[in-house]
Amino acid sequence: MKTYKGFTLVEMLVVMGILIILMTMGIAAGRFAIQRANRVQHQNAADQLYQGLQAYYADNREFPDEATFGSWSAALGTGGALEEYLDSKSFDGGSDATFYYATDGNGQSVLICVTFGGLDDSQQLGGYCVGNGFGILPVNGSTKVSLKEMDDTTFNTLVISNAGGGAGSFLATDWVAAAKNWQ
Repeated sequence: MKTYKGFTLVEMLVVMGILIILMTMGIAAGRFAIQRANRVQHQNAADQLYQGLQAYYADNREFPDEATFGSWSAALGTGGALEEYLDSKSFDGGSDATFYYATDGNGQSVLICVTFGGLDDSQQLGGYCVGNGFGILPVNGSTKVSLKEMDDTTFNTLVISNAGGGAGSFLATDWVAAAKNWQ
């Protein structure tokens, strides 16, 4: 009688099950790493914009008001308020995001905020703010921004819902990664 050596169907199914579990874990870890990298890149971009604003403040003793600032594309563009303080050609805002700018009526407090979850935080991942206006801005809202990192509900309440212009509210400009430019 001849005997055959090989794997049984059950053994093959067990091995395939283990491989599927390992692949699922790898994909989840990869997505987390990409999301974390995008988050860090957005934070770094907001910090870089704030450094440019601090240099502007050092020369002018105030942050640009809404009319002088305009939008991120205007402020960083030719003749813009921040043109000489930031190199717009080397600026990279990361993946798609909306950047926000707010200053008080006196030009002494400023906040720069950015969404983590795409344009207007469409993926509901929250956002990040940097500046010296914590506890002060927005001036037209009853609750002030007091955290650097916020979940989507808090970010929407404090930043996105206070966008639209006017002293103490946030000016919003979209960063589109595919174009590597402000829209």
